Amino acid sequence: MAKERDQAVYQFRDFLKSLRDQYVDYQTIYEKQITDHLNNSKLWRNQFLYIHHIKTGRFYHKGFDHALGYDMSGLTADFLVRIIHPSDLSMYFKISKALLSFVMGNTKDLVPFDSSFNINYRVRKSDGDYISILRQSTPFIKNHRNEVEAYISLCTDISDLVDHHSVKWHIYGPKNETFDYYLRQQSSEDEELFSERELDVLKLLAASLSSVEIADKLFISINTVNTHRKNLMKKANVNKTIDLILFARDKGYL
Repeated sequence: MAKERDQAVYQFRDFLKSLRDQYVDYQTIYEKQITDHLNNSKLWRNQFLYIHHIKTGRFYHKGFDHALGYDMSGLTADFLVRIIHPSDLSMYFKISKALLSFVMGNTKDLVPFDSSFNINYRVRKSDGDYISILRQSTPFIKNHRNEVEAYISLCTDISDLVDHHSVKWHIYGPKNETFDYYLRQQSSEDEELFSERELDVLKLLAASLSSVEIADKLFISINTVNTHRKNLMKKANVNKTIDLILFARDKGYL
């Protein structure tokens, strides 16, 4: 009996090892595909590109130096968000969350370089100036389970071609007609948390205005402002204004 148990344990260990080895093999193949694509990509001076390998969380990138002036060895999701213009962040987050839901709901139907998502917004260069970019993203690699393993984003400076500062987007490929559903769903979820007046107070708090200044600017009483502040912190489940602002920025309200 003990011998059979030991044999079963060994077989299970071999099975786990084969899975690990298989994933390492796939990972090696994927990494080679990514690095080969980067090495062979020709970019204009107003373009930069990055590839996100979802399972490892690693970003591979090219062109940030000549397009934005940043000289960096590593790229993180935090950096990509930090350089977005503050006025574009709220809409950017709303659209990004809707896009994530869309991708998760339609993974098997997405086709590399056929399914694509375009969005324009402003980012900060290393010298502090903001430029408008067009980001074109598409699934780059799908694994043996038909899941998106990595996606690629090509960003182009279009500042000379646009004369507005509104965030616009468009999605192409299979199931693109369903994206509006995910966007409406996301907008509905966002609207349920804070009321319109609470958002007004929140934005002024983030601008470092006091309750007295907010009351004067919104033509409401100080007591009403303080009530809105209490409700905001209760909904965000925080006890300090600074934590409320951090929460709001993280969720895309600011």
